Amino acid sequence: MAPATHSSNPSVISVKSLHVYPLKGAAGFSPQSWSVDERGLRHDRRFMLVDETGNFISQRTCAKLALLRAEIISNVIRISYPIRTAEMAEPAASALRAHDMAQRKSLEIPLEIPLEIADYAITATPNNCIRVQVWDDFLEVPALWPKADAAMSGFLGQACRLVYMPDNTTRLTSMTRGEPRRNISFADAAPLLLTSETSLEDLNMRLQKAGSAAIPMDRFRANIVIRGAALTEDDHWSALRINNAHFRASNSCKRCKVITIDQATGEFVSRDPILTLATYLGDGKSVTFGQHMLVERAGMISVGDAITIDSCTR
Repeated sequence: MAPATHSSNPSVISVKSLHVYPLKGAAGFSPQSWSVDERGLRHDRRFMLVDETGNFISQRTCAKLALLRAEIISNVIRISYPIRTAEMAEPAASALRAHDMAQRKSLEIPLEIPLEIADYAITATPNNCIRVQVWDDFLEVPALWPKADAAMSGFLGQACRLVYMPDNTTRLTSMTRGEPRRNISFADAAPLLLTSETSLEDLNMRLQKAGSAAIPMDRFRANIVIRGAALTEDDHWSALRINNAHFRASNSCKRCKVITIDQATGEFVSRDPILTLATYLGDGKSVTFGQHMLVERAGMISVGDAITIDSCTR
């Protein structure tokens, strides 16, 4: 295995930060190094909440998902959420209303499936699998955690179930993202999303010039944030390497209303940045920001790794 190449040279394109979102739609965590497999960053969006019909729940219809936080700690996933003000005495309730999310409840679930540990001990059988829908895809996946279902339903204010995608699940990327198709997690469209610090700086300059507030990168829920790329340079990449992992960039990411939701408060802010993006990054009726990527070779990537661009023939 070739040694990792780290860069502090501002002229070199490199990884600024990594972000893993184990629970689709929820906040995640930002490791310094993380493994990459065919589905993207390991464990990314392998858990998901579904409604009573089995359809996936996202921030598009439930902005409070942003207030959930999922982390991988050793061999468990920890899901935490703010304590509702009705359960708290003052002044803690006042602090929460001011968006201080320090007061949180949490639950932990072992990552190994089937589970035979602690309160979540349920042996996987066909009765423990349910049919779920992610856009046009229908899958049979385990739903093993009634206590988590109850906690998440209570916090979100709607009935939901927690499901998991095992490694042996088949869900392929769309043919529109090129051949060969790759397995994908519960993510919307592609195994990975890459965004550029330069693009955000340009967007924020435009937002502030128009009288709107600058926004943080977390609005875009990227997996890999890069620095050092020229403006719009990433729009043309088709093949790149980070350490020993190889990637194929398939297309620019069309953005939805999630980028108008403050990820710290779970609240809709304004129609920006969509309105501003539409003035210069429109794609038909959509706007774009960031790049969808597929994994061509698994590996390990780290903050500071230099990025090698192998092809710009998208």
